[in-house]
Amino acid sequence: MTITAVAPSDSTVAFIRKVVRRLTASPGEASLTTADLDQILNYVYSNDFPYAIKIDQTRSIYTFFTEPYRDRYPLDVNFNQGVRAPLYVDGILGSFFKDRTQFFNIWPKWPTKFTQGNDTITGTITGIAQPTNPTQITSVAHNLTTGAVILIENVGGMTQLNGNNYSITVIDPNTFSLDGIDNTAFGAYTSGGTWSTINQTFSFVIPGPFLSREVIIGGVDTGGNPISINDDGDGNLIYMTTNPVVSVPLATTNPAVPGMYNINTSNPGLINPTTIGTVDYVTGQINFILPTGVSLAQGTLLTIRVSQYQNGRPHSLLFWNNEFTIRPIPKHIHKVEIETYLTPVQFMLSNDLPILNQWALYLAYLTAQEILRQRNDFDGVSALEEGRMRQEGLVLERQGIEEIGQPNFQLFNSTQGYSVYGGWGGYP
Repeated sequence: MTITAVAPSDSTVAFIRKVVRRLTASPGEASLTTADLDQILNYVYSNDFPYAIKIDQTRSIYTFFTEPYRDRYPLDVNFNQGVRAPLYVDGILGSFFKDRTQFFNIWPKWPTKFTQGNDTITGTITGIAQPTNPTQITSVAHNLTTGAVILIENVGGMTQLNGNNYSITVIDPNTFSLDGIDNTAFGAYTSGGTWSTINQTFSFVIPGPFLSREVIIGGVDTGGNPISINDDGDGNLIYMTTNPVVSVPLATTNPAVPGMYNINTSNPGLINPTTIGTVDYVTGQINFILPTGVSLAQGTLLTIRVSQYQNGRPHSLLFWNNEFTIRPIPKHIHKVEIETYLTPVQFMLSNDLPILNQWALYLAYLTAQEILRQRNDFDGVSALEEGRMRQEGLVLERQGIEEIGQPNFQLFNSTQGYSVYGGWGGYP
């Protein structure tokens, strides 16, 4: 007796691709690329495949490991269609949330306010050239930098300079000019004068650790404009410049018709972000240099708000915007496990066989119909309808048999779905 070797079965996804090509008369890459086929397959599964029959074969366990002092972990949704409870941290059942309100009601981000100033740098004026445009001032070893803003006081003779703030340009180590200031018509300089400025470089420590994306630094500059700084979540401090409030047409346009002006048409809100420094969320070290021409107003302080926290063993997880947020924030490495729904081309790629996925034909019919629909071949769509309905009936029959005898979870036959440790602490 001669035994003939049997070729191994295709994987489920290869089987579906083959069936789809047959149903759509697309035998090769020229008529339908595999990349396009897989994209439509995933789309159909995500949007058209009835949720009620996404049976357990599409589910898997998604595992990731926490990092010390890190609370946010992204999820690649190209491979995972979604996640659901139960959640386990180090094998212990935890709380899983998809609602930000519920999660942050338990884990509020309370801010703590701090203030911070900086040292004032001063210098003596020994000469002012006249006429000069811009005004040139002599101050031996001034140690200023271009863009610094200074306050001038006690100048004799050229009193027009007193009591005003000026942005300066350094000419040499002993000379600088006042940007845009023409002293031709000013009184003649006689003697004296001082200048003072606030150092634009800040370096200080706020007690850590504190949350990322929650660092807010504000103040007022020498021109009375707001200083607005926040962090980007990755340790960078960003200086934000606001749009001016304008109207189109101008409010002075005649005739002035009330209600006919569009206020702030130049995209209201915060624009022009500039990276100016760094923040260490663990040590609390903050370093930044204000942009050229921006200095903290004299006699004022920066206001800093951060959300401090206490480390603990995590047991609560929020999934929102394709990202996990975990609480308490860990100080050590922990194993996190949660159920996930995989995309079809992920959970069927390797060793799953069509015989084990009895709805493979059903998904193939759905995908083929969508491809024909996009080709405007509605006769072809109708021709496949009988096959689609037959496969759907078989899948529903299988699911119905599997569900027989399975209890529904309710208050009286299930345990609490989460554990409570209390507060921001918990066990390490």
